Amino acid sequence: MDREVDIQLVQYRPVQDWKPCLGDIIIRHGWIQRTKWFAVVNALNQDGSLGIVKDGMIRLLVNTPPDAIKRKSENIEPGQIKESVAGSYAIMQHDAAADKVIWYV
Repeated sequence: MDREVDIQLVQYRPVQDWKPCLGDIIIRHGWIQRTKWFAVVNALNQDGSLGIVKDGMIRLLVNTPPDAIKRKSENIEPGQIKESVAGSYAIMQHDAAADKVIWYV
């Protein structure tokens, strides 16, 4: 039986096209300062900023107990991410319309 299969493993878009949604995973990469952290968007604020819960390891982020969320929370402007040096941030988002995960890089 002759079958042709096309499997797209990763779909990506430019980080400048990112429209923040609750649940987005943000990864910060550092080149010179070697800064690296992981965050999840948990609030879209009225002023346009994003409320995020942030940690240095994805394992610690996803295991954050409810009482530690406030301590690990901060606000960030989407423009800070979109206007950063290329490769500084990667965002993983579920695109409900396409029912696929999109990486913004």
